[in-house]
Amino acid sequence: MEQNREKIIEELAKRYYDFLMKLPFDDDLYMKGIGEGKRKFLTNLHIFLATRKLPKKHKLYSTDFITPSALEKIRNNPLKGLELEYEHIVPKGKFIHEICEKKAMNNTLSIEFIKDLLLRYLWTATVTKLEHDILKDIPFDWNGNDIQIRYSNAGITLLPHNISYLNPLIKK
Repeated sequence: MEQNREKIIEELAKRYYDFLMKLPFDDDLYMKGIGEGKRKFLTNLHIFLATRKLPKKHKLYSTDFITPSALEKIRNNPLKGLELEYEHIVPKGKFIHEICEKKAMNNTLSIEFIKDLLLRYLWTATVTKLEHDILKDIPFDWNGNDIQIRYSNAGITLLPHNISYLNPLIKK
């Protein structure tokens, strides 16, 4: 799975770079109009790339981590009514989008910079709605290293998301 993650991150970095470098940041009306698309570009492409080889193409199966409670709910159950959430472990707005957009505006953004940032901070988790509701913001004094700090502060355990429960449906 790690090798697949690196390929996904590499593709994301290239596409996100191309997307950001084409934006007319100085055109206020255009930027207002594309605001939601700009915020969702990275997530939507990430979900697409992460689910394209899965037999069940749903974002909840594509996450890097899962809580024990969410795993219990998702295993061998239809997703409808399970009250599960797709969560970015590190909030992408502040720690990916804002940084990359500033560099794009200054024309100092590179694919390698984006790739390094995504490898560090673009991690996802499947959690229950109750767990999602008790998560707090990243602490103000966060050192940038412990990506699971919001979860540990809330007493929530994250496990690597092994999707073997989808076997034998998984495509190689």
